[in-house]
Amino acid sequence: MIDVNHLIDSMKPLLEHYGYLALVVSIFFEGTGIPLPGQSILITASILASQGVMNFPLVIVVGWLSCFLGNTCGYIVGYYFESWLAKKGYISESKLQKMHQKIQKYGPTVLVISRFVEGLKQFMPLACGMAKMSKRAFFIGNAIASTLWVIVFSVLVNYIFVHLDNVLHFYHHHKIMLWTLSGVAIAAIAYFILRKKRG
Repeated sequence: MIDVNHLIDSMKPLLEHYGYLALVVSIFFEGTGIPLPGQSILITASILASQGVMNFPLVIVVGWLSCFLGNTCGYIVGYYFESWLAKKGYISESKLQKMHQKIQKYGPTVLVISRFVEGLKQFMPLACGMAKMSKRAFFIGNAIASTLWVIVFSVLVNYIFVHLDNVLHFYHHHKIMLWTLSGVAIAAIAYFILRKKRG
């Protein structure tokens, strides 16, 4: 679980001092493989927007563009500098081969899934470039991944905090149903992944 108060205390000074530039830098460079708190700062900006501190439509636009362009830059670096990255020991030959197989098997889906997995989301655009994923496939996967990521960590977060009292009321009255649905969804995803692996 995210400690919201700790998150706001950590990220708010960056947003107060640098404004939307903090969003751009953190999210963009996260997409190029640099471990920066892009997701945390987007969540904080969306919460602050629910309090009227930041402009929410601007948070969405800046967040999406930074994500999409950062991932694109990571892909370009991986695509055109694969041999240089390999020589520098950025990734071992065995891992590179496994990565190529996964990307060839699942295509743009890897971008969508990895965007929600810490560690993978920073590396996957580079990996797609190194695996020579087609530019069209990457563009589609990147657009979907960026959109879903912003919907979950910006739009949904903002909505929850704008309607926090109603959300908490709904949760307390329907928590058994919500936890049951969550369990079913997780089981379905796990089953789907296992079937894919066996296939």
